Amino acid sequence: MEIEQPARGSAFAKLTLIGLGLAGLACNATLALLNTGSWNADFNQYYAAGKLVGTGRLYDWDSIRALELEHTARTVTFTRIPAFALAFKPLTWLPWTAARVIWCGIGMAALAGFVWLWPGIHRGWACVVVLWSIPVAVCLATGQDSMLFLFFFALGLRLLVDGRDWWAGFVFSLCIAKPHLALLVPVLLIAQMRWKAIFSGAAGVMASIGACFLAGEGSDWPQRLMTLTSRIDGHPLAGGVAAANFPPAEAPGRMPNLRGLVWFFGGGIWVEIAVGVIVVAAVWFISRKRPLPVSGTIALAGGLLLSHHAYLYDALLLVPALLLPFLIPAPELLRKWAVVLATPVAYLFTLANGSLGFVLAGQAAISGYVLVLIAVTLSRNTPARSPAAT
Repeated sequence: MEIEQPARGSAFAKLTLIGLGLAGLACNATLALLNTGSWNADFNQYYAAGKLVGTGRLYDWDSIRALELEHTARTVTFTRIPAFALAFKPLTWLPWTAARVIWCGIGMAALAGFVWLWPGIHRGWACVVVLWSIPVAVCLATGQDSMLFLFFFALGLRLLVDGRDWWAGFVFSLCIAKPHLALLVPVLLIAQMRWKAIFSGAAGVMASIGACFLAGEGSDWPQRLMTLTSRIDGHPLAGGVAAANFPPAEAPGRMPNLRGLVWFFGGGIWVEIAVGVIVVAAVWFISRKRPLPVSGTIALAGGLLLSHHAYLYDALLLVPALLLPFLIPAPELLRKWAVVLATPVAYLFTLANGSLGFVLAGQAAISGYVLVLIAVTLSRNTPARSPAAT
């Protein structure tokens, strides 16, 4: 299964890409302006956490909530490791507005870095998909950091392709800020027999954990983090871009992962685990037999499926998966499905209030696509490639 190299486009094709990209930008800007209720919610929690880290009150809900209320009316519980708050701390030395502008710039730079680094993709079409992406727009509006996760994954994958495994492993370890989305990174590396990357990645993770214990939050910070996390199962976006009336018990149905898909059919954690094991096995075999650009894309998308706890903005990790069917031999139906998912339709369905039918349609379109893409990629009977091959 070789990656097809995109042909050099004509002037008309370039103008078409620019027009489509601007249309997507205008669409998302309009939707963002119509839904301002959750703007800055995640940036505000990071800013508050950066202020609190080192005081021993990082996971004290009353303390962080008081700081968040200084800037926004909507508060979000901080559920990251202390190392994340420590890394964010330099931004808290700036006024809130200046820090917010810089954080937004970092997010956009991360997106540009992804487009530049991801191996084998057509950069013009990648830009179009990014500009049309509702998850990207939500990520920028709320100040989420999923774009940094995508960037670190793209940089790690590029370093693997270039044979720089030690650095690749270290970069992958930076995904520890959202470890639930990186569950398939070890599977990818072990299947590809990238032992140097595994060792350096493990060292990077241990260094991050060590920084957590040196951050001034006490040795019991894991227990306090888990206690605080167990109190929540929602997010301001669980019920829509600006909706606050969505029942928390139904929030899993809107998550773009296996948990959300299984929830609609009455399945519990054991069904989710059973399907997850199948996904892990499929990603293992794909990683053994397919080139890195393909197996990396599948590992990233599969990680979102396994995440158990994800929201709309995390679906931006599917951008490479939406491009993949156009780079490998794939059924025309799958390519059309990818085009539909590149538009806002399915994501807006998952945000619909008052209609679980629409939510199910959006959920099936998003999670179902990843499952079908994995099955299609797995079914291709192609010889294994050398781990160093691209």
